[in-house]
Amino acid sequence: MVQERAAPNDPPAELPEARPDLTGVQLGERLRALRKEMGWTLQDLARRSGVSLSTLSKIENVQVAPTFDTLVKAARGLGISFETLIAQPAAEPAPNARRAGGRLMVTRGDDAVGFSTPMYEYRVHANGLKRKHMTPLIMAVKARTREDVTGWSSHEGEELILILKGRIELHTEFYAPVVLEQGDSAYIDSDMAHMFLNVGEGEALMASICYSEAIDGPGVMAHVPGTENAES
Repeated sequence: MVQERAAPNDPPAELPEARPDLTGVQLGERLRALRKEMGWTLQDLARRSGVSLSTLSKIENVQVAPTFDTLVKAARGLGISFETLIAQPAAEPAPNARRAGGRLMVTRGDDAVGFSTPMYEYRVHANGLKRKHMTPLIMAVKARTREDVTGWSSHEGEELILILKGRIELHTEFYAPVVLEQGDSAYIDSDMAHMFLNVGEGEALMASICYSEAIDGPGVMAHVPGTENAES
């Protein structure tokens, strides 16, 4: 089946308006500050996180854009959550607020935390909610061909993928590629290597809800053999 591809001058996928994206400089500075706060060398963090020393150095020196997987692995190595690494702490509750047996956090479109990688643009929702099992992401898929692919993702837990706009081709380690359109969904074991391509005429947006038994979202992410950078 012939799949439609966008013309080279088509505009990139656009996510809903959000606070300014975290830049590579900001992410590098946060990573370095947290590492030094622990009194660790790059080698110490590499050993604890599973991220190579060279990759950590390149992130801190803004020579490479960190991927979702790499940020999660670095956060785990530091003993903090992914949300703590990329976001400011949530506002404290009002003095008279009382917990009545449940939690609620609303994330407005312009409050989502944004960051980008060569393959995807991310908006992280509920980033201020601590001790949770899910990491909710809204993603714009930029990669269109295998030549655009910088890595596949593999991490513990399960993942629900829901297409919000456009046509997205889901590639997995054990199954043939499948094209998903607006309203379609897929549920996968996310330790199975996977990645996404935009195969529609315009922008492609999806929700990715990552679940893990570990508190605060996906556990340590694993590289797919032969790839240096893994993404989700």
